Amino acid sequence: MDLSLDVLVVGGGSIGERHLRCFQQEGAGRVAICETLEERRTNIEQTYGVDGYGSIDRACEDYWDLVVIATPAHLHIGHALAFDRPDTAWMIEKPLSITMDRVEDLRRASEDRVVGVAYVYRAHPAFQRMKQLIDSGAFGEVNEVTITGGQHFPTFRPAYREIYYTDRATGGGAIQDATTHHFNLLQFLVGPLDWVFCDYDHQALPGVTVEDTVHASGRCGRVMMNISMNQFMAPNENVVQVNCSGGSLRANLHESRFGSMRHGEDWQWTGPLMRERDELFRNQASHTLRALTGEVSVLCSLDEAIHTLRINLAALESRGAKRVEVPHG
Repeated sequence: MDLSLDVLVVGGGSIGERHLRCFQQEGAGRVAICETLEERRTNIEQTYGVDGYGSIDRACEDYWDLVVIATPAHLHIGHALAFDRPDTAWMIEKPLSITMDRVEDLRRASEDRVVGVAYVYRAHPAFQRMKQLIDSGAFGEVNEVTITGGQHFPTFRPAYREIYYTDRATGGGAIQDATTHHFNLLQFLVGPLDWVFCDYDHQALPGVTVEDTVHASGRCGRVMMNISMNQFMAPNENVVQVNCSGGSLRANLHESRFGSMRHGEDWQWTGPLMRERDELFRNQASHTLRALTGEVSVLCSLDEAIHTLRINLAALESRGAKRVEVPHG
């Protein structure tokens, strides 16, 4: 894809750098970084040959077709609203925010604007195949979705003690960092959640006090769901299984493989659908650029991300003590 679109990434941490790299590789025209930390900004400028801005005020002086918000979650809404030209699209990192404050301001400012939220699982070919089969009814009615997984943060994300993850007020903890992906994936596959019961705690992860373990149950209409995940287990694995009246569907995210099994038959598996993690983010970047041209809709709409935010807040409120209803709309 070769598009003359100007893309600004706000936030030069690891996820912002990944977005910048992937939009650049997918053929966006001019790609630039906005990062207040000079050393980090300079490194990105030199590594990728892009322009850098040391402040949002300075970046707002230029025109952007797309602004990617990749700062900590409590800053997302304010940073998006700073780029308020009506013809500027937004892609906002997940979760949308950590409270409902200013969500309606963002919704009003989003009218007639292309806005997507970066729940990247929706760009994974395994989950896209899964959704196609669910929507087609090929495996019958969905009865249950189970999600299990985790990883050893000291091995796979060793900087977790130095970033937003350490504090829920900046989007940290397992629910806002990881389980939110699962909540949004459930919406993508089977629709919005009606209620959630969530038990969570800090069990083992050194150097932090936020929750590292989450067990959640809930309902998407008649579909029952269960999530069990942690951020200290040895294997880096993530398995999503959808059990239908006519068989089961499974995505082994850690292997990037998709499988299906009808009653009385064996699993039928694809080969690896992706070779490396950047491919997932390139898929998301490519789809977002196509959404700017009107060719497709965004992968995750603002309204869908608002519902995911409501689920996050309901899960935190549950505290292993009560079932919490999740408002729709």
